Amino acid sequence: MTAHRAFHCVRHSWRVPILIVVSEASYHAPYDHCTSKFLTDAGVKHTFTRLPTVGIHGNGHMMMLEKNNLQIAALLRQWIDKAVR
Repeated sequence: MTAHRAFHCVRHSWRVPILIVVSEASYHAPYDHCTSKFLTDAGVKHTFTRLPTVGIHGNGHMMMLEKNNLQIAALLRQWIDKAVR
């Protein structure tokens, strides 16, 4: 599949709001910005949020199991309230 074809498929496949959340210590942290860039290049609207930029620190990939999971849940809820209709 060519890059152009991949972009076309992605752009027309996603009709739901997308949020990418990146924590400090996740193994995804070094490259999740690439996923965001791919979606941007494909014309897919999405929100990319790094937890440290909103004041939430110390999390790994399994954020829902960590001590500050309610902080993260509140962030997700705020985004859902704004993005989902």
